[in-house]
Amino acid sequence: MPSLSESIVDNVGESYISTYLKGKGHTQPDEKKGQALKYWVDDLFKEQKIDIDDFESFLFDELFFGKRKTIRMYRLEKTKEYKFPIDWEMPLDEHYGLDSIDFCNILNTIPNEKDARKIAAIRSEENVREELVKIKLLFVFYIEINEDRNIKSTSAYIPVEINFQTKTMLIKAWTRQYVDYDPYKAGKLIQHVKDLLEIEFKVSTPNYGIAHKKILFNMSRNLIYEAYSKVPAYNKIENMKDPIRNFIKETYEKLSLWNTEEDDSGEQFLAKEVLDYEGELKNVLESLAISDHFFNRSYDEIWEMGLEAVISRIKFNDKEKVLASLKAEDTETPIFCTKTFMSLKTRMQETKRIESLWIAMDREKGQRGHLNVRFDASDQEYLGLLVTNYSIRFNESDMNIILRIYDKYEAKSNKKDTGKGKMAVG
Repeated sequence: MPSLSESIVDNVGESYISTYLKGKGHTQPDEKKGQALKYWVDDLFKEQKIDIDDFESFLFDELFFGKRKTIRMYRLEKTKEYKFPIDWEMPLDEHYGLDSIDFCNILNTIPNEKDARKIAAIRSEENVREELVKIKLLFVFYIEINEDRNIKSTSAYIPVEINFQTKTMLIKAWTRQYVDYDPYKAGKLIQHVKDLLEIEFKVSTPNYGIAHKKILFNMSRNLIYEAYSKVPAYNKIENMKDPIRNFIKETYEKLSLWNTEEDDSGEQFLAKEVLDYEGELKNVLESLAISDHFFNRSYDEIWEMGLEAVISRIKFNDKEKVLASLKAEDTETPIFCTKTFMSLKTRMQETKRIESLWIAMDREKGQRGHLNVRFDASDQEYLGLLVTNYSIRFNESDMNIILRIYDKYEAKSNKKDTGKGKMAVG
């Protein structure tokens, strides 16, 4: 008879388990409300009131997402070496004593200090050629947490999803409190699982290099341009070329500047090495239009503009290798209407690379709150993702929204690199 362990309750959350059971017609009776949830659930198991397969499926979904909001995305290469079921079945038998790539045995798979690493579930999809399309593995590790100087044994679930169509691998973890021992921390566990996949299953992951930094730049530029293009005054700046040139001409005539030169038509100009005067004037006008439009507007009004996403923070290195970090008041506040951002926008556009980007997006209809995500390209090996609003119940639809926006700008960047498309310019 299966039993619900405390470590599973910790990793899923009592309220979510109770909600699932309530949806199945089970409410904890008053006389049992004083006992721990696991004992009541164990009683339901004994009374055969719970469909074990359905409950295992619920646990799989929760442990694949839920609290696991620290994510690393890797690119895949040499997939021919591990895209058939046999490529997984043999090492699974050798290293884990498993004989299937489709099973779910979460309730009975609890690691301990001596047997500290297990695989609790695997799901896979194949095409008509019997090649793997996707494979999902749920690793579970024995860890310890130090809660009020009390060492407690528990488990850490590390879900892995390998997509052979997109040639990507996602590894997630729960960044939890009270973990003192470094190998038990989320980042170390993710790295450990990635190393295991390379050694035991021959998974190969090439570096991103700087490609993901360029993708984040293109994402940020397009999202900012989308917001600015909805400002009527901003759209009229392009029609002010003549007034700007007349103002520049008058400036050169009335100021005694050392570094002005004359072109073939006799007009004065200032070398851009001194100052991109026309560009700076345009930036001032843009700042005027944006600051005026968003002055005293509520953030709800900005969300109602129908934007794909709102940028709340950007981190980048400029040409002088100076790390700039621009941050709004909170993770849902737009950064594009702040004076600090307007003053540094040109430096960001010159570098064409973003280290980290924080954005907020709408979730699927019917789900509360916004989805706040940090994209981190600071490591050449992977793209880091972090869902920063811890109050939401992170799920597969949220993950798909995150991947969708990144894939969109990755495709645009690839088109630009091959000369098959052009990006909108902000």
